[in-house]
Amino acid sequence: MSIKACEANNPGARISGGGAVVAELLRHGVDTVFGIPGGQNLAIYDALHGEQHRIHHVMGRHEQGLGFMADGYARASGRVGVVITTSGPAVANLACAMGQATTDTSPVLAIASAVSSELIGKRRGGLHDCGDAADIMRPVCRHVRRCNRVEDIPRVLQELFHLLRAGRPGGAFCEVPCDVLDTVGEMEILSPLNVEHTRPQKQSVTAAAELLAQAQRPLLWVGTGATVSGAGSEIAELAGRIGAIIVHTSLGRGLVRSDHPQVVSNDGALLTEVSETIADADVVLAVGTMFKQEDTAAWQTRFGNKLIHIDIDAEEIGRSYDVEIGIVADAKATLSALLEVLPNRVPAPVEWIDRGKQAEASRLAQRRRQSPTEMKALDILRDAVVGDGILVCDRCNLGYWMYRCGPAHAPRTFQYPMGYGGLGGALPQAIGAKLGCPDKTVVCVIGDGGFQFTSTELATAVQENVPIVIVLCNNGRYGAIRAAQDRHYAGRRFAVELTNPDFQMLAAAHGVSASRCDNLDEFETQLNAAIASNKLRLIEITVDLADP
Repeated sequence: MSIKACEANNPGARISGGGAVVAELLRHGVDTVFGIPGGQNLAIYDALHGEQHRIHHVMGRHEQGLGFMADGYARASGRVGVVITTSGPAVANLACAMGQATTDTSPVLAIASAVSSELIGKRRGGLHDCGDAADIMRPVCRHVRRCNRVEDIPRVLQELFHLLRAGRPGGAFCEVPCDVLDTVGEMEILSPLNVEHTRPQKQSVTAAAELLAQAQRPLLWVGTGATVSGAGSEIAELAGRIGAIIVHTSLGRGLVRSDHPQVVSNDGALLTEVSETIADADVVLAVGTMFKQEDTAAWQTRFGNKLIHIDIDAEEIGRSYDVEIGIVADAKATLSALLEVLPNRVPAPVEWIDRGKQAEASRLAQRRRQSPTEMKALDILRDAVVGDGILVCDRCNLGYWMYRCGPAHAPRTFQYPMGYGGLGGALPQAIGAKLGCPDKTVVCVIGDGGFQFTSTELATAVQENVPIVIVLCNNGRYGAIRAAQDRHYAGRRFAVELTNPDFQMLAAAHGVSASRCDNLDEFETQLNAAIASNKLRLIEITVDLADP
């Protein structure tokens, strides 16, 4: 029986396991999946064949790339990114990208086949069999499930979608044995659960409001969870009412525009004048944040005299910093509740915000004096990707400068591998971001080393006709690693120089227009022209940018 025959939600409808997977994706509004077919997941692909008009399948070249595409799609659009893979090596290949999604709070659901039910965990040498593949995913995913019967598939997928939408996002993995995918069973296709975000306890909200009402040096530390919750207007309103400085974490950047008069940009990797301001706050309200190493100068940042921490994940409260008040709830719901009970007050003295802006200006001025070439490159990049354009940066020197000093003017417009911190994700993430937000400019910034981790996905960009601009920074080395060897190991450089292909010829082999620039004036001209063309373009920049 076809999937459509089950759409009346008939109890007892008969459908294959693969059909149940696709039917449940449709139930949850999924219109894009990233996948590669394999011998053990063909039942899913048979069902997808009949739904091509409703689900766009993006065929990648490697499972790691698929995971990064789904991650980029999710970060840019706010929707769940869905990956479909086969068993065994495909699951192992996917693990890196799932870890990145989990540590950076991005909702990615991977659905994979498994060896047949009687082989799981037996290590009998079956095709794709290496013990229990789900064990690979447990360290890198927030949720791992297996469907042992066709009847389990709707319930498990319903649960996973709900966890990703109502709780803290991250990687979720669903494994279905290949025999279950091929089996026809009877089940009810389930509708999505209503998303009801966790609301805060009234007592905690009242206590937090009392602290904020008295604060003379208040500061809001705004993390990814606030972006996930869509709490930008609440953050801005609260800051205005109490006269607070707003400091974003790297991945929370843009929730309130960087040019907002109360936003102060921070360098998460170093203690600076801004860090001194944060430490001198009398009350810090931290919203949706893990206090990551690269946001807090390796946890050296001090968060004022009293810290209030709002997070939907109870395990984050008190993990890295002691708190005066911990509130386990959705960011937007909690901020709304705070605004309702916050007493009327005169905002903190304007000198407090002025101090923060002066600290920001001093920090950036020092950067411009010390690194004029790098800051000019950053200015060119940031001026070209305007408004709600999306900038996807890898761990390369220009990407590091964006992470350390770059502004953002809208939420979900800056992507960077903050937590797990792998190389190569930016290219497939940019493909996913453009597919998720086709009307927005998307620019990928990636180094020559990282590009070669995932350059095979250039073929996917061509196949999908994805008009992104790739800025390929070619310095012939792993620049940050070489700089670390110079700083900490007396310049004993080893295994950091790269023998690169001719990237212009590589692009031409894929039919991609490419150019090369050897100075920043050429870079500015070529970048703006590439964005204006609205075509897939690669710009190779050879200017040697120092590690910040």
